[in-house]
Amino acid sequence: MDATLFAHAHASHPDWRMALGLATAQLEAQLGAGPPPTLGWCYLTDHHAAAAEALLAALRDRFPGTAWVGAVGVGICASGVEYGDEPALALMLGHLPREQFRLFSGRRPLTAYDAASGFVPHTALVHADPATADLSGLIGELADRVTGRYLFGGLASSRTRSLTLSDGVCEGGLSGVAFSSAAGVVSRVTQGCQPLGPARRIGKVERNVVYTLD
Repeated sequence: MDATLFAHAHASHPDWRMALGLATAQLEAQLGAGPPPTLGWCYLTDHHAAAAEALLAALRDRFPGTAWVGAVGVGICASGVEYGDEPALALMLGHLPREQFRLFSGRRPLTAYDAASGFVPHTALVHADPATADLSGLIGELADRVTGRYLFGGLASSRTRSLTLSDGVCEGGLSGVAFSSAAGVVSRVTQGCQPLGPARRIGKVERNVVYTLD
């Protein structure tokens, strides 16, 4: 995948329609007269979770022929900005040959080989509902279906409705998009944080778990 083919945008507004309008205007300015996007990502804070179906329908109308994946979060990140505890959207669009990716979910499970198209998954971006029973087992099974045995992604988080997107709104289980080896995916894991309270000294720690402060 060529990074120059990806457009990204973000916006915050209490009305999801306004947030979407602000973000899609940014995307359209970046896309210009280039090839139409085939794959899109949508991350929304839980303030807009109740409108997920309407939001996804609006994205399909605005960008016909684009396959959408994504998830809800209490906070979401975009380039140079974090939205925490506020209504916001982050979108990304790219033009990737359709034979190089497949969306999957509980309704449309990923297979190790698609006999009809010859698609072989090499790696996958995965979104998961943290309340799913035996989540680690499901992730292990999914890893067995990709030739690279490499998955990346994260958990949905919400104080209202936990959901993910995979050409539809999904609740529970895993969803996302798998890529063939031809896609040439390079992934990184990033985290966002902000200071909470006064500076403190860690008294006891074991690996990544803090036991005492001050």
